[in-house]
Amino acid sequence: MEAADWLVRLRERPGDRELASAFAAWCDADAAHVRAWEQMQALFDMIGSVQPNHPEYLAPAADGRSAQSQVRRSLPKWRVAAMAAAIACIAVLGGPEITLRLRADHLTPAGGMANVALDDGSRVRLGPDSAIAVAYTQGHRNIRLLRGQAWFEVHPDPARPFRVEAEGIAATALGTAFDVRMIGPDRSVAVGRGRVRVEGAASSVLGAGDWVSAVPGEAMVSGHQASDLAGIWRTGSVVIRGRTVAEAIEELRPWYKGRIVLADEAIGRKRVTGIFRLSDPQDALRALVQPHGGGILQITPWLMIVTGN
Repeated sequence: MEAADWLVRLRERPGDRELASAFAAWCDADAAHVRAWEQMQALFDMIGSVQPNHPEYLAPAADGRSAQSQVRRSLPKWRVAAMAAAIACIAVLGGPEITLRLRADHLTPAGGMANVALDDGSRVRLGPDSAIAVAYTQGHRNIRLLRGQAWFEVHPDPARPFRVEAEGIAATALGTAFDVRMIGPDRSVAVGRGRVRVEGAASSVLGAGDWVSAVPGEAMVSGHQASDLAGIWRTGSVVIRGRTVAEAIEELRPWYKGRIVLADEAIGRKRVTGIFRLSDPQDALRALVQPHGGGILQITPWLMIVTGN
């Protein structure tokens, strides 16, 4: 994050000699700082096509030259959003991600899935960019979904309840296969077969095909669907019914090995319905936004920006 912080500070205070001197000292202190700055400036250049800040540190001089002031250029809103996204791509390697990795027993990268065999014979299909923590005791089987989505096929054991928690919603299996998801602000449970007791803002018992969804601070919403649609993401598809483009983009994010930026709020408010293939997130994103006049600007292989035409 230090390189990102320097980028923002230097652009906010271009004529500050004291800041420029401090930046030069930071670069000279460690070659890793220079490499981080090169990466950050390269991201900014690709996004904004602007003149580099402090180019002497793109090829560091042996004599440790001090920083020079650079010409700044105003950026349109979508380019500012893209710059912020690029910084976030680097920042994700920092604190929250490290904390998640320390807490998780099993996790997957963006675009990847994993099969997990638990000690009791239960099985988990872990979705992309997802993580779980497992805590088994003599009398309980507790799973915490830390991020993403997971499909659970539970080995029956009445003496040891199987419970999955996901930030404000909990599902206890009553001999079943079910899906638990944390996508954007939404927390949901869908049952493929058997029964599940769900607890949260309200409590209920779900049967095959039933689902509940909740956003923190709001009432639960429930419904029924064909049971084989529960956990359909395992086949590389997603079913979207009457949701906004912004909400639908949240469904695509785990499948894309990069960053998706919604730079047009009007497009984000449009409603979409359909079945979308997730194997090619760029095609799925295009199918989401083009009917509403939206477009996709791919800056790098790992950064897509949704814009209005």
